[in-house]
Amino acid sequence: MKIVAVCSFGVGSSVIAKMNIEKVLKAEGRDDIMVETADLGSVTGSDGDLFVTTNEIFENFPEELKDKTIVLNNFIDQAAIKEGIDPRL
Repeated sequence: MKIVAVCSFGVGSSVIAKMNIEKVLKAEGRDDIMVETADLGSVTGSDGDLFVTTNEIFENFPEELKDKTIVLNNFIDQAAIKEGIDPRL
């Protein structure tokens, strides 16, 4: 499985999200899930199974990926990340 953290440019908040998602997954013993980053412009080229982004980015997200997307308000709060991604794993 692959999770893709998405932000405007793919190098700022998505990297923070990636690191915190990886911490949550590691704590759960989920070494079978890869986490990558992407920017909004290239997200359609990603082969992610699950996408994570913010409300602002989600408004402009490609329609075909919205069903596979989790919207988080905070990329730092690991409890919120866990709550968002666990039901979809």
